[in-house]
Order: sequence, then C-alpha cells, then structure tokens
Amino acid sequence: MTARRSDVVLEEILGAITLIEQELAGQTRASFANALFLQRGTERSLEIISEAVRHRPDELLEMRPDISWGDVRAIGNRLRHEYWRVDPALIWSIAMDDLGA
Repeated sequence: MTARRSDVVLEEILGAITLIEQELAGQTRASFANALFLQRGTERSLEIISEAVRHRPDELLEMRPDISWGDVRAIGNRLRHEYWRVDPALIWSIAMDDLGA
C-alpha cells in the first residue's frame, strides 16, 4: 500500500463525514429507506472513510481507542463485496449514531 500524507487522508475522512451530515440533514429513517440514491451516496461516503482509515498510521488510530477502527475498516469490505446484503437501516444507524450526522 502506498503511503499517503496523513493530513490529506484526514481531510478525506472529514469531508466524507461532512457530506453525509449535509445530505442527511432533515431526513428521517423512513425517508432514507425510500431514497435509494441517497442510500448509495451514503454508502460510497462510508467506503471512502473506510478506505482512508486504512491509510492512517496505527499510532494515530490508537489515540482514539473509543472508536472501533476494525469495524470502520470492515464496513468498506461489506459495502464493496457484499453490497446485496447491505441493510439501509444499518447504514442509517451508522450515519446517525456513529458519525453523529
């Protein structure tokens, strides 16, 4: 894996979180469940976060032991390789509860 500048990777993570927050503002669980394109955009942003976390040094991740970095990394694999099993309710929950959207 090619090393990437940590500050750039952090900006990508924060940008994806901001995009999710902006696009989900005013949405409800029900409206999200009926908005396939919004779901896919949220999933893609979570993929970006997941992949960007893979480029963060472990020493930096260890500074936030309250975050389950393994789960953050794993969600990207689920979204890419098991997309047919992705539950919109889970994506909503991640966005609302884990990202604070």
